[in-house]
Amino acid sequence: YGRGRVYEGEKNFWLSGYPHPNDVGYDQPGVTVIVLLANRKVTPSWTYSIDDAIGPPNWGIVAPACSGTYQSPINIVSQESLFVRRKLPLELDGLRNIPGAMKVENEGTSVKFSPQWNGRARPVLRGGPLKNKYIFEQFHFHWGPDNSVGSEHTLDGKQFPLEVHLVFYNGLYKSFSEAKAEVDGIAVIGFLYETIPSSADYSINVWSNYLPQVRQPHSKAQLPYSKAFSLASVIGEMGWPFYSYSGSLTTPPCLETVTWIVASKRLAVTEREMKLFRATLGEDGSPLRFNFRPTQPLNNRRVFRY
Repeated sequence: YGRGRVYEGEKNFWLSGYPHPNDVGYDQPGVTVIVLLANRKVTPSWTYSIDDAIGPPNWGIVAPACSGTYQSPINIVSQESLFVRRKLPLELDGLRNIPGAMKVENEGTSVKFSPQWNGRARPVLRGGPLKNKYIFEQFHFHWGPDNSVGSEHTLDGKQFPLEVHLVFYNGLYKSFSEAKAEVDGIAVIGFLYETIPSSADYSINVWSNYLPQVRQPHSKAQLPYSKAFSLASVIGEMGWPFYSYSGSLTTPPCLETVTWIVASKRLAVTEREMKLFRATLGEDGSPLRFNFRPTQPLNNRRVFRY
């Protein structure tokens, strides 16, 4: 398995003094947690429920671009991908840079980690299919109710339990908000996870330490520099093969402005960590267990293999 940073000694951090994920409102030293009122009524503009009037089949009503022809995610058929012979290596400058702080947020539809650089050098993605330099913005996750589903992209028809998206925006633009509407505005790296074939009850990914603190919908945790971590702690080293295609954001507004990079390398996740994701509460206060969009038609697009 390709791994991110291994938690020290692969210990069960719950047995090392960390509260159980059902214990809401606790603190780790130096971490600020904000929990909004659980009974606050929020009217979502879209949901992941297939049968909902504002679910994935009807997202085109919510945002017209969701009915477009360059939508994501897709099923990647490895034998039909086109191998790119002449290519620049995909490089991520600042892979080991640690941000000045980091915000963790339960958005009601996913858990998002947003580094705050405070003058420090931000990671920059370049090479591969990209013609410009892309600046790192955030990463977030998609998962399912069990290990048979959860990822948004599928590979040769196989779905995985978890997918992380590392989101970058084109450095030609001032911000992610400005870039996302531009045809070359966004690049996203997707990694698929496989569960470790073991019943061991421990954590190996540094980000999992903070999932219990944002279990409630719209709760946030502010991590100081001493708790923040680099992208190398999430994805490991660069240099892996990948697929690339032109697609979209996988949630409304589904803008078709994304260069997708889906790594062939798998990352590892434990059963304990998957339970933490499935204990996270969604917009309606129930466990968030279906936050992946079904795969979309390829519509004659080409998928390239690097």
